[in-house]
Amino acid sequence: MIYKDASKSIHERVEDLIGRMTLKEKVAQLYCANSYGGESVYDTRTEKLKDGIGTVSFLNDSFTGDLEKDKETIKGIQKFLVEETRLGIPGLFHSEGISGAQIPSATTFPQSLNLASTWDPASAQKMGEVVKKQLTAFGFRAVHSPLFDLARDPRFGRVGETYGEDPYLVAQMGVSFVKGIQGDNEVMATAKHFVGYGNAEGGRGGGEQQISERRLLDSYCFPFEAAIHEANIKAVMNSYGMLNDQAVSTSKWLLTDILRNKLGFQGLVVADYGSITHAFLRYRVAENAKEAGILALKAGMDVEQPGNQCYQHLVEAVESGELEEAHIDLSLRRVLETKFTLGLFENPYGNGDFFNEIKKAENAELSLEIAEKSMVLVKNEDNILPLKKNLNIALIGPNSDTKTNFFGGYSSVGSASTKSSDFDKSEEDTFLRMIYTGAITDNKELLKSMGIEFEDKPTPEQREIIMNMLRENLNSDDSSKRVYKTNEEFVQMFYPDCKSVKEVLEEEFGKDHVLHAKGCNIFKAIDGGIEAVQAAVQQADIVIAVLGGKESMIDPEATCGENKDNINIGLEKPQLEIMEEVFKLNKPVISVIIDGRPLATPFVSEHSKAVLYSWLPAQSGAKAIVNILTGKINPGGKLPVTIVKETGQIPMYNSRLPLYIDINEYAEYIKTNQNAPLYPFGHGLSYTQFEYSELVQDGTVQADGELNIEFKLKNAGQVAGDEVAQVYIRDRVSSVARPVKQLVGFARVTLDVNETKKIAFKVNMKQLAFHDLNMDQVVEPGTMEVFIGASSQDIRLKGAFEIIGEKLIVERKVFSSQATIATL
Repeated sequence: MIYKDASKSIHERVEDLIGRMTLKEKVAQLYCANSYGGESVYDTRTEKLKDGIGTVSFLNDSFTGDLEKDKETIKGIQKFLVEETRLGIPGLFHSEGISGAQIPSATTFPQSLNLASTWDPASAQKMGEVVKKQLTAFGFRAVHSPLFDLARDPRFGRVGETYGEDPYLVAQMGVSFVKGIQGDNEVMATAKHFVGYGNAEGGRGGGEQQISERRLLDSYCFPFEAAIHEANIKAVMNSYGMLNDQAVSTSKWLLTDILRNKLGFQGLVVADYGSITHAFLRYRVAENAKEAGILALKAGMDVEQPGNQCYQHLVEAVESGELEEAHIDLSLRRVLETKFTLGLFENPYGNGDFFNEIKKAENAELSLEIAEKSMVLVKNEDNILPLKKNLNIALIGPNSDTKTNFFGGYSSVGSASTKSSDFDKSEEDTFLRMIYTGAITDNKELLKSMGIEFEDKPTPEQREIIMNMLRENLNSDDSSKRVYKTNEEFVQMFYPDCKSVKEVLEEEFGKDHVLHAKGCNIFKAIDGGIEAVQAAVQQADIVIAVLGGKESMIDPEATCGENKDNINIGLEKPQLEIMEEVFKLNKPVISVIIDGRPLATPFVSEHSKAVLYSWLPAQSGAKAIVNILTGKINPGGKLPVTIVKETGQIPMYNSRLPLYIDINEYAEYIKTNQNAPLYPFGHGLSYTQFEYSELVQDGTVQADGELNIEFKLKNAGQVAGDEVAQVYIRDRVSSVARPVKQLVGFARVTLDVNETKKIAFKVNMKQLAFHDLNMDQVVEPGTMEVFIGASSQDIRLKGAFEIIGEKLIVERKVFSSQATIATL
């Protein structure tokens, strides 16, 4: 058989296999079998998988924590598909990877916002390579990562999963991660969420989005387009929600006209969990599951996930003449091409020794290095940091002696105790309706075995019985299926080397010199908490307040995460109350913020001597924080987001369109000083000082040419350090309004004391292409301004050049500038 012959081309193998498939076998490749957090489909394989399966959701094996059992379950399901189905088509198992492989004891990495704060794409690629090895060794060949969403609203619960607000920075970090994790066709990475997901009105994830087509193409699509053409991304996942009044999951305009025809994507489009059902259950653009399935498939949605609530009706739709089989074949080709490209037919069971991979010391070292590089010191008044020795330290705050809060919601720790059903639980009533639909179709035989038998649909009495069963299942903790009881126990079991800030500080300064008083929980006061904090502070030389929140989709103490959008973008009230009392005692305070969102901290920032944003730094987070505070590591991270002062300023981001003559003006609200952000995009301090000098650049550049920029960067301080040199360009006059500053290049540079390096950039003018009044993508001639500096606001060098020649219509942008660093 040609499809089993590895010497044949992928095209030949795909066409041969399609020619052998029944309609049911074809449709089965377009949907997913859901493991529901460790509850395997293996036990029902002879019925559910008899026609094969496209993808298998084993999204959260952290749920059980039983590594050997879960690994064998994956292998057992695959073995059935390969050896006991008629055609032997392997399944494509998927997991998550933005915080490391979502597997207990796999190396956990700082989450995406941390990675973006390093401004170091090489670190992203290295991380991706580690995640790839650990995933494939466990049996996964697909990953639902990374996010290419632009995060411009801190109310959005998933900001921490993104690479920040700027299209160029998001593209650079995401493309590098994809290159690492996909390797040589070893894993299918998935760019998500296409498109505009992080831009929903009010920060409501999955809600309404209104984005003009020009802004959509020039900003929100840019990172996806870069991933398609620079990293050969193999899959794209749709976003929840409605964009310009269209349900994204059934939008041909988005999934075909833009994604495929405009952006040039040729890979697999997979559905975010439950998003096709939203078309009829939430957004009412389809009458029922069958119509939603037909609409989604015709729109360009290849695979339904995590089940087949809608696509199971495609067989009937073809047989009744409502859908042409050619639509099935089109998506089927993409599924099979992906499986052949990944080599699944030759090696369906994975590569490597998982337990050997997780033991490698260099992986933990990389996690620590990324955490250290990602710390952003936004304030350091009177050079209070680094800490001096022989201090008595009052350590306070809800995150001062925690471990679990270092981890993102999509890490193995953050997803412990989470079921697959939790991933789409933003509206429980709607969610219940969705899984009810699946229960009476997917599990009709199971219900029959329980005495609930019906022909077309259940009676009202049967419906109530089924709904009560579903409610009971959703509300159960399923603890009997887990080898741990709490997330804290999970960390102790699988990450025994993880420590709290308290533990690391005590190692560094001695237990007698660390006076600990938690003071409060994230949301709740503690009886006597303020008094205990006051007593500790009065005995101390300095205060370290470890504040912030927790990212999780199920924890009641969560302040952010999936389905956890938060109208409060600042610290919770009990924390502010404690800090108010602490500041009255007139001791120097260093505030450390642990959170998945860029929290607005104007009160704490104003009264603290130093402020450090550490985001979600993972398994070595406490060590990284203390290494920064003590000066063992010189901070070099920069903000990948703009941090505002209060909710009313939202949205506020660097690449905004011009509003006032001064390009640094953001707003002009009356009776307030809230007209600028708390901290601007690209900001971050160091324990040393850097000098920029001797800018040399081209004066004129052809519309299809490259701008050459050179300048010198010197470490003029007393310690070695890293600086992120940032290059921005402004179009002085253009046919449509353009950003006040467009980030076009950056380089993280390490400099010893008194060392000078020459930094050179080549910026292709196609990087500056945009859609004009006619919606042509063009490079326009005219004068451009250049800004080079330590942040979007801290500009050290300025220049200008002229784009000459005729207006150039561009089919495809250039997505990256080239930076060269030379030692002098």
